[in-house]
Amino acid sequence: MKKNLFLFSSALMIAMLLAACGTAATVEEDTEPVEAPAEDTTASEDESVEESTEDNTASDDESVEESTEDTTTNDDGSVEESTEDTTTSDDESVEEAAGTLIQSDEQNYKLHVLDGYELTAEEPNKDSLYVSDNSAVFMRIETFSSEDIDFASATESMKQTLKAVNPDTEAVEASNFDGANFKQSAAFEVPSTEGSVTGIVYENDKLIVRLTIFDDNTVNATEDFISMGKTIQSVE
Repeated sequence: MKKNLFLFSSALMIAMLLAACGTAATVEEDTEPVEAPAEDTTASEDESVEESTEDNTASDDESVEESTEDTTTNDDGSVEESTEDTTTSDDESVEEAAGTLIQSDEQNYKLHVLDGYELTAEEPNKDSLYVSDNSAVFMRIETFSSEDIDFASATESMKQTLKAVNPDTEAVEASNFDGANFKQSAAFEVPSTEGSVTGIVYENDKLIVRLTIFDDNTVNATEDFISMGKTIQSVE
């Protein structure tokens, strides 16, 4: 009897142990699937955040780079275009006023002669630059070194010439001559029977130049004569 009770007790304990082991295994199996999804969710969120950050950074960098390149291109293009236009304009102005460079046969100077005009020797130390189809419209050119004559004497001589042309009228200052580029200058004019006579004296680095312009109202070449007369330079 005691032996049977002992066996029954042993069997009951083994059954209880087996039941306990089964319950633990069941609990463990039920718990493991809960932990796995938490790990996957965290990894997915990290990857999403990282990809979003990289995309935004790349987009910002590309935008900044494109903006910088466009600005540089526009600035450089504007500067280059402005520079080319200014240079072209200056070159055209010089070419338009240049004419043909001619050296005097009788005096120590050269000047630019426009189309429609001719230069010839009038007498010793005097040249005549005249309209090709009207030799009565001309400019007398006289040049001196500063050792031969001073500016004041040359100006007084020019005034006497104008007085001889029209003794009844005082010479008035000419408003169409700009002597800003010369050391000193003077310009006067008087009316004549045909039109006007203009006398100009100026001093540059090498010469004292005296110009006497005889114009006709039907021609009006005074402006051209002044433009050419201002280009006179000493021949080295």
